[in-house]
Amino acid sequence: MNEMIKNLLKDTFKDNVVFDVSAKDFTTFKTGGILSAVVFPSDKTHIELLFELWQKGIPVKFVGCGSNLLISDEGFDGIIAVTKKFSGIDYTKDNISVCCGTKISSLIKFCIDKNIAGFEFLAGIPGTIGGALVNNAGTKEKSISQVVLNVEYIDKKGFWQKEKKNNFVWEYRYSSLKNEAFFIFSTSLITEKGAAGEIKKKVSQIMKKRIQTQPLQYPSAGSVFKNPPGFFAGKLIQDAGLKGLKIGGAMVSEKHANFIVNIKNASSTDVWNLIRHIQQTIRNRYNISLDLEIETVGRFE
Repeated sequence: MNEMIKNLLKDTFKDNVVFDVSAKDFTTFKTGGILSAVVFPSDKTHIELLFELWQKGIPVKFVGCGSNLLISDEGFDGIIAVTKKFSGIDYTKDNISVCCGTKISSLIKFCIDKNIAGFEFLAGIPGTIGGALVNNAGTKEKSISQVVLNVEYIDKKGFWQKEKKNNFVWEYRYSSLKNEAFFIFSTSLITEKGAAGEIKKKVSQIMKKRIQTQPLQYPSAGSVFKNPPGFFAGKLIQDAGLKGLKIGGAMVSEKHANFIVNIKNASSTDVWNLIRHIQQTIRNRYNISLDLEIETVGRFE
């Protein structure tokens, strides 16, 4: 990244920019190379500046908790914009407005405190609301798209928009926001009146199941692959005998085969090579393609 851009970022973001830092500090996989610049935007003017730079050909990637990312060992010669300063929840009797950088866990806590039901299914999903919208996060029973009213975002032409849910395409682990939005600012969600005790009970049951079935003690990015139509990715991987398979410091979890865990200073290349091996094995054995649920940033071969 050239000095002129660095100086512009310093002038704009002051103490809220760092240069040449490790991706390990910004992803839950704890892998990856050097990030040229990481900024922490806090208002719409910051987003508009980042849009201008993006238009000029400088790569810009928005990151919440880094829980769904695999960043290349070669790093990222662009701007990583961490959304945590866009955090907050406004509540009316009909809906709640949630900023993109709000952690899902914070939303769950808010709902318990305010006796709001209907969001328990999100319990235990790592990450932020912005990422949840882009990837239509959820479980096999329910996805966030089912509770969305509208979304405020800046589109890829630089215009701020506020659109109703039905103006977007929502599919399994996908929304058209991925293609249409440069940056998601906030969303309004439908609320249901509930009782704190019942909400807590449901959340506790979901969290207990996650702890029992997922390898939460190791760095990971959650489920690596989408479930192919009619199948579960984890079962396919397990039935192919790949549980426990290691490449370098990365391993197919023995607890949940759709998780790749960093057990010993894994590199992103270790993880990537394991991903490719799994995909090839499942293709050869079942003639099924496993598509990634996680997102890759940077160059992979």
